[in-house]
Amino acid sequence: MLDTDVVLRTLVDAALAGRRSWANVGDLAWEARAGEKLAYKALSRPASIGAVTKHPGGGFSVTDPERVLMLLAARRSLSSARRTTLESAQAILPRVPEYAIGGTRAAVQYLGGRNVIADHAPALVYVPEAIALDDLPPGETALVLAADERALRAWETGFTSRAQTYADLFAQPGWQASEFRRALWRQWFAVDDWARAEASGD
Repeated sequence: MLDTDVVLRTLVDAALAGRRSWANVGDLAWEARAGEKLAYKALSRPASIGAVTKHPGGGFSVTDPERVLMLLAARRSLSSARRTTLESAQAILPRVPEYAIGGTRAAVQYLGGRNVIADHAPALVYVPEAIALDDLPPGETALVLAADERALRAWETGFTSRAQTYADLFAQPGWQASEFRRALWRQWFAVDDWARAEASGD
């Protein structure tokens, strides 16, 4: 994932948690564990399409989290993932200090903990970059990806964040990933909820 994408992910995750206004770009950069210049660069595209509004006195607001999420999702690729079997992916987890589960399994957590959507797509598992993946046998039931330390620290629940989960599902082929992604969209972007928030200035 590009460093600018990490900034967008931080922005969307905060917006989905209810934080849409920032006092300055430095605060966003600190939270994303990125440089301030990089954060400014990451904000340029969402600002140009009106998804982020910069305030004259400083600071900015996320006026359209959905479009920021779409920018992130459109750039996501899973081409670097190691395709293996679910059993092989599960076998390496006791040996790693931190890991995070993504994809449809993370989506279930954000949809209330019960899978009422569809069969799972191949599992997505994030492990530290230092873990060697070359010895994993080939397979089609799991994708193992390297995650940088800042991501694994931020994903303290053991699952990828909301924005990362959505972006991964967007990039993952198959009808199952699409069904879970649509369910997340319906939950997060109910028009009335966002309209009420915008009207009240939250």
